[in-house]
Amino acid sequence: MRTTALIASIIALTSSLGCENARQQQQKAEQAQVEADQKVAEAQREANDKSAEAQRAANEKSVEARADADKKTADAVQTFTKLREDYRHDVTTKLADLDRKIADLDVKAQALKPPKRGEMNAKLEDIRHTREAFVKEYQTIETASAATWDDTKKRLDKAWSELEAKVEHA
Repeated sequence: MRTTALIASIIALTSSLGCENARQQQQKAEQAQVEADQKVAEAQREANDKSAEAQRAANEKSVEARADADKKTADAVQTFTKLREDYRHDVTTKLADLDRKIADLDVKAQALKPPKRGEMNAKLEDIRHTREAFVKEYQTIETASAATWDDTKKRLDKAWSELEAKVEHA
């Protein structure tokens, strides 16, 4: 009986050790799961922080790029406006000189005797019509954009050359 009691005690002790060992294994597994969950949560927070920082940096670069583009656009508009104003001033000065030449031709025409006077008056009439056409074309620079400027200027320069040649050959 003693032996049976001893064996029963050993079995009970071994069973309780096995249960305790299983309980410990369960607790270790639960603790490992908690630690893993904490590490996952920390990694997610770090990823979110890095993503937010990257987004802020991208937004700052975007704002800087827009500001730089706006500055370049403003500079281009200013340069174009100055170019147009310089051209306008140059043409206005040339027109004033041309008008003086036309006035001199008028005086000369009055001094001529017929039929030369009639020929000169016909040339002067043609010059005046050409000048009026040039001035109408010249007014298009007000609506010329930077994209159309080269074509507009080319047309005006050609019209000016024709007008100037008529005055010089009169």
